[in-house]
Amino acid sequence: MTQTITPCPSCGAPLASLEGHPVWCPGCGWGLGADEPQRRGLRGRFDRWSSRRVEALYAEVAQSPAERPGWDAARVASYALALGVHLCTAALVAFAVWVFAAMRTPVLIVLAVLALLVAWLLLPRFGSLRKLPDVRRRADAPALFALLDRVAAELGVKPVDAVVVSEDFNAAYGTVGLRRRRVLFLGLPLWESLTAQQKVALLGHEFAHGANGDAAHGVVVGTSLSTLARLHALLRPGPPDDRLNYLIDLCLRVVQGAASTVVGSVLVLQHMITLRAGQRAEYLADRLAARLASPEAAAGMLETLVVAEDTHLTAVQRHALAGRTAGYWDDLRGALAALPDSERERRLRVSARRRLRVDRSHPPTHLRIAVLRALPAADPALLMKPDEEQRIRTGLAADYDLIARRLHDDALERLHMG
Repeated sequence: MTQTITPCPSCGAPLASLEGHPVWCPGCGWGLGADEPQRRGLRGRFDRWSSRRVEALYAEVAQSPAERPGWDAARVASYALALGVHLCTAALVAFAVWVFAAMRTPVLIVLAVLALLVAWLLLPRFGSLRKLPDVRRRADAPALFALLDRVAAELGVKPVDAVVVSEDFNAAYGTVGLRRRRVLFLGLPLWESLTAQQKVALLGHEFAHGANGDAAHGVVVGTSLSTLARLHALLRPGPPDDRLNYLIDLCLRVVQGAASTVVGSVLVLQHMITLRAGQRAEYLADRLAARLASPEAAAGMLETLVVAEDTHLTAVQRHALAGRTAGYWDDLRGALAALPDSERERRLRVSARRRLRVDRSHPPTHLRIAVLRALPAADPALLMKPDEEQRIRTGLAADYDLIARRLHDDALERLHMG
């Protein structure tokens, strides 16, 4: 890699310019980009309040061990609001049943039918494991499930029933269906960007959501949030309809807008109530991941989340432009291994400069990393066995091929659209 030395335009310090990577100054921060502009008025006040709340939670978590969320006022209010949403659905069904049983007048029957239609829209959606794409069971990937079972046993949670592989640079844990089947959603690009022990940390973090009492991941609050989001999207006024009379269309849009605003306000309130507990739950999941895989591995896993995604996207584009249909995963691992330390540091610093927001589901990654870096060094409770990583790759060989083809095709489609 070609390197040249130039002076920093801001402070004059010598800068190492590496071919293919932006130039920046570690001393004064030149080249990292401007900070997000300070907004004025109500938005500016919300930004300042939001930053204070995020920093206060970070200070609180950094000074004391993160604990499983208790029944504080916010948690009680969150469940009360969620139960209120579900009771509205039950009330609509009860009204329709009462009308059909005792009050069979035409007007009330029409209202009862409308009530049932609205109740159908409000019914909690639990999803279906059968409808999820690319679902893998134990027989499909025995080596992966053996590792997942070890992680679950170490954390004291139930093992997952299925794994859904995807092309996302992400991972998630959730429950699906009326029987609440536990599912791990595993993005192979992220998985392949991690070292062996960082993979253990990732699994520990995701499995921790099944044990840390996060209300937003639970059935009552989780289904309430999805119900409100679905109803809000359905009520949002669309473009004007030329087929209707102008006044009729205007009245319908006003009614839709008012109903959408009310539902949206309840949804925002529900989110705001649960977000602080949700961000605390993320810190707790990080602590459990650190105990499982070591603080160093957990912090490294979070750093890879910040650093590696751009490399992954660039590798996909280069692979597609070169017309190659094989070898993507080797290219990705090679590109990450060749990434200079200075570029890793630049990406971490750019991420840390983003505005602190209390209305995001996760705390800022740089604060999560800081909490983990402050933990004392400790041996991992679970080590990935020397040959385990390769056996998992072998067991998922068909999925690696599938996801690589999908990434290649998606990149080509984006390039042609551009």
